[in-house]
Amino acid sequence: MTHTIHPVILCGGSGTRLWPLSTPERPKQFLALTSDRSMIEETAARFVTSEVTSLQFSETLVVGSKRHARLLTTALPDAKKILEPFGRNSAPAVAAASLDYDPEDLILILPADHDIRDVPAFHRAIEIAAKAAANDAIVTFGIEPSHPATGYGYIKSIPGAAGAAHAVEAFVEKPDLATAEAYLATGTYLWNAGIFLFKARTMLDALSEHAPDVLAGVKRAMAGAVSDTVHLDPDAFAETPSISIDYAVMENAANVQTVPVSMGWSDVGGYRALHELLTQSPSENCTSGSVVLQNAEGLYVRSEGPAISVNGVSNLVIVATPDEVMITPMEDDAAVKTLGAAVQSNRHALGISPDLRARAKDWLWSAFETWSKVGWDDTHGGFVEQLNMDGSPDREATRRVRVQARQVFSFAKAIDMGWPDPATASDLVARGIEYIDTRLRHAEGGFVHLINPDGSVIDDRRDLYDHAFMILAGSAAYRATGNQTALNIANDALAYVDTHLKDTERGGWFESSQFELPRRANPHMHMLEAMLEYHAATGSDAALDHAAEIVRLFETKFFNPATDIMAEFFNKDWSPIASEAETIWEPGHHYEWATLLAMFDQATGHDSVSWRRRLNRKADISGMNSQTGFLINQLKADGTVLNAKSRLWHQLERFRSQLIHPTQYSPSQSAAFADDVFDGYLGLGPIGGWLDELGADGQPISDKVPASMLYHAVTSLALLSA
Repeated sequence: MTHTIHPVILCGGSGTRLWPLSTPERPKQFLALTSDRSMIEETAARFVTSEVTSLQFSETLVVGSKRHARLLTTALPDAKKILEPFGRNSAPAVAAASLDYDPEDLILILPADHDIRDVPAFHRAIEIAAKAAANDAIVTFGIEPSHPATGYGYIKSIPGAAGAAHAVEAFVEKPDLATAEAYLATGTYLWNAGIFLFKARTMLDALSEHAPDVLAGVKRAMAGAVSDTVHLDPDAFAETPSISIDYAVMENAANVQTVPVSMGWSDVGGYRALHELLTQSPSENCTSGSVVLQNAEGLYVRSEGPAISVNGVSNLVIVATPDEVMITPMEDDAAVKTLGAAVQSNRHALGISPDLRARAKDWLWSAFETWSKVGWDDTHGGFVEQLNMDGSPDREATRRVRVQARQVFSFAKAIDMGWPDPATASDLVARGIEYIDTRLRHAEGGFVHLINPDGSVIDDRRDLYDHAFMILAGSAAYRATGNQTALNIANDALAYVDTHLKDTERGGWFESSQFELPRRANPHMHMLEAMLEYHAATGSDAALDHAAEIVRLFETKFFNPATDIMAEFFNKDWSPIASEAETIWEPGHHYEWATLLAMFDQATGHDSVSWRRRLNRKADISGMNSQTGFLINQLKADGTVLNAKSRLWHQLERFRSQLIHPTQYSPSQSAAFADDVFDGYLGLGPIGGWLDELGADGQPISDKVPASMLYHAVTSLALLSA
């Protein structure tokens, strides 16, 4: 009898024990670790052909993260995909796959990041498992242990006939060494590989009996999905319990069987396992990239950037990427995970003193507290545009719609950063989103530009800059709180600019619904920022396509390599509005572009390092007021100063770019400039406020505290507050 097997690859692993090669943006299943193909490509390739004539395999289905949609499509362009908005462990993923197939289909569930050396042995085990699964068993594959491993769960099997599946007595957790040795002595314990075969109907019945909330939640999340790429509904999926298939079903179901198999299996759970796979003995060295060794043994050394030279050591893992270097004893797999977590959570604060980090956090907490108390207008709704210098709200000032969005963004980030009053932040985000949704929409689509304090409209143009911040705020609020209205706002703002403002001939977008000139780079910079946030919130490939278009505009139109200046103003055809010498630029935007280009690189693998270094360097050299040490507001390419004053946002953007470019700025340089910004701006003004601007002589000239600056403070100082 021929069995058709439907392979389902679960692609949700994070590979934290293989940092810094494996990162949240590109986890280990997308890396080429054991061959010249990525691990997920290797997994899918196991089912192209088979020596077992009773088996045939259908096309692969992948269940993975929406944030990795582009990586999945690149690796397996023909595979059907079920994309999760966020992780919910393996039981919901198995449920989604089971719902996607016909009830009698045989489904093979397997992780994306395991290595199997003897594929024919695996196929022979699948043949045995298929017979049991056809008779309504849920079959797991038990790896015949080669040593008393403490890093795997075990299956206690009841010995049965050769060439048949065995009954399962129990699943047991990862043991200590003595217990693992005892397991091996019995001959009845197998490693649990996390690979399963069953009929779709059998698994759905088991989920219905043992995990009905999982099944019900996934059914709601998949309602109406019919395309080759299924996007699970985030609201329904958020209500679905997060639980492994082992806990949800395998440990509870009565019809579980196992097929023992020896197939050269490894979960590649760390560098020691990777070293074992790629060498013949523990003393052998394994190298990749630009590596020179002498008097060394038992090493795993890999470089994806600088040359590594090693002498006189043994049993180490040494890994270098363009951004990080990690060195640890071979046997200490757990250290890799903790090191990676420490670096990724504090990356931009490394080398910065605890005192400065505490100062930044204390200042932000104070700012959030102040603006949460006086920044919302309880009478008319909406956020106030500014405070008076005594800290009282200025309720009479005209309100820019972009500032409403910026405040929503700031309090969404307060939640992400762990501000101690998340309930207040969530409430302000919700109120801000409701105000935008009900009061700031234009009757003909999009959002208005300027309003009076009572909410009446002053200027109803639809402005690109405003809409960029609507996308940014909606995306951030959705990420932080799951507010669907926030995502609707982001979607509607993006749809408006793409439908009504898109320049399909020359690229980018027009300034506003009134199509005024000059065209400006600045709104496009914020569209880049918005697209990166939208992609982080939704996994949208289209968002990265938009971001890539903006980066191309920067590289071909906005930035002049002859002068290292990022121009501000352009004609309709994107030609500079002034001569090269007369080109106007703003130092703060140089740093802001450098930061956003770095974020784009991280999200896509693009390389803009040279552009970023030139942006930073030009602003450092030509944009400073030598008397005060702060950046000036605006000047021409020929050095003519147009505005010698110094607003706060330029300084904050410089500090952010310094932290994001540690190879260009030392921690001591960044810290010294931060101290100057605190002393000259952030430590002055009302509590929780700041000075917005200094004169050319360094003296304060601010008479208001603009709410718009909170956004700049959050994006910059958040890098220190982890």
